[in-house]
Formats: sequence, structure tokens, C-alpha cells
Amino acid sequence: MKPELAQQFDRIAREDLVMFINACLTCTGQREFYDDSWGQRVSIDFLHDYIMGNYRLLYARTLAAGINHFNQAQIILKLLATGKKTDPQNQKEENALITAALHSLPPQRAWKVLEQLRKRGINNRRSRAIASHYLASRGSRLPFQVVKYRSKVRAIATHAHFKLDEELGAFIFRQWKRQFQTPLFEQFRQGFYSAKAVYNLPFTVAESLAIKHNIDRDRFLTGIEQQMTAAEKLRLQGSAERAGTEIKVDWHRLPLTKLALYVLSLEERGEELETALVRSARITLKKVPFQLKK
Repeated sequence: MKPELAQQFDRIAREDLVMFINACLTCTGQREFYDDSWGQRVSIDFLHDYIMGNYRLLYARTLAAGINHFNQAQIILKLLATGKKTDPQNQKEENALITAALHSLPPQRAWKVLEQLRKRGINNRRSRAIASHYLASRGSRLPFQVVKYRSKVRAIATHAHFKLDEELGAFIFRQWKRQFQTPLFEQFRQGFYSAKAVYNLPFTVAESLAIKHNIDRDRFLTGIEQQMTAAEKLRLQGSAERAGTEIKVDWHRLPLTKLALYVLSLEERGEELETALVRSARITLKKVPFQLKK
């Protein structure tokens, strides 16, 4: 290739990659005031296919460029669906990028990506290995995630033919007549059959069982309050007030950003929340490695 043509190709590649990264930083695939979700997905999907088809290695490396979760998920799925097109000398790097990106996603997004493997019919050896490695890497977090995302885990386990230990397999495939040694599995089993036992579960797990047992919302929120995190209490302030229930929040334990957003959403209780905001700001300031002027 002539030097002039090579320089032109490099310039076009850089421009394409910058355009793609900018799109991956802004596009979330959701409906926004200037666009609808369908239109976004069509345009960003075309851009993904274009970059992957012309610059596959750079496309994979975009996973490490700080792009948003929506586009990370799309890249992971597209790379796994087209593994045969990977250059053998780049396969190890591509696998490492996919694995690192999947593990960096919030659990709900990561499990959703793995569930999409089944929905899209992606079932090659590499996709099964990456799914199996993700399950094995959960460690002490596995019981909670299995309980919370049990339908997704069941779908993934079936699709990827996981080799599960007896207790995990029994729980996933709803063999709930037996008792479990894993405490959270047993608590869920009891909560599934008994409304009273629901209150021993984490809030996000107990919420669906409360609906199953037809527990009134206000009674449920009152009974489950001790199991809720500070962030969950903050998120449920509005619905609790509408249900006539008060949820006590320790404002001083909340992160500064979440507290500020909540304060902006309210006009009343200004003095109490301003005091909490100032205290949270001071705690945040102590953690930074520099001093601010007045």
C-alpha cells in the first residue's frame, strides 16, 4: 500500500473510532426527549456492525475505553456471536477484554447479557466458557445473586449446560420441598411458602414474595424496614409516603451525590436535609487529597 493511501486509511480509522466512542458514551438505547428508543437502537446497532466489521480489534478494545454499560453489553454480545471471525493472534486479548468488561458490569446487567446469549441463540464454546467463568467467580455473592436473578440464572444454566453442585441445581430448578444448607436459599424457600418468613429476606428479594402472598404495601414496608439498605430507604421515600408509611432514613450515611439529588426533588424538610447535606459534603471533602478555598 502506498504511503499516501496508508495515511488516509489511518486517518479514516481514527475518525471512525472517535465517532464510535462518542456514540458509546452518549447513546443508552432508551427513549429520550429528542429521540425514541427504537430509532436509537437501529442507528447504534448499524454503527456497532460497521466498526466491528472493519476494525474488529479496535472494536474489542473499546470495551476498555470507559463507554457506558449499554454499549459494553452490545459489544460483548456481538463479539461472542461472531467468534469465528476473530483473528487467532488476537483471540486471547479479545477474550480477556470480554471477560473483564462482563465482570465490571453491575450484576443485573451482567446476568441480562448472559441471558441474551440464550435469546439470541449464541451457544458456542467460548460463550459457554465465559458464562461458566462468570458464575464461578461470584464467590460469596453467588447465593444472593442466584436468589435475586433466579429466572435468568436458570435460563443461562440450561442454555450453557452448566455443571452445578447438587444444592445450587436443586434451588435453581425449583426443587423447594427439600431443606437447603445455604442460609439464604433456605430463607427464600421458607418465604416462598410462608408470608411471615418473607421479612427475613433482603428487601429486593422479599418484594416479589410479598406480592405473591398479597401482603399490603404499607404493612410490608413497615415489616421489612430493618432489612433495607440506606439507598433502598431513600428510593422508597415517595411510595412509602403515598402508602401512609414512614421509613426512617439515616441521612448522614448517604453518599453526597444521592443525597443532593434527593434534596433537589423536595421543597419541604429543607433545614433537616440541608444539615445532612453539609455534613455529607464535609465527610466527602475529608477523603479528597487536596484543600479547597472557602
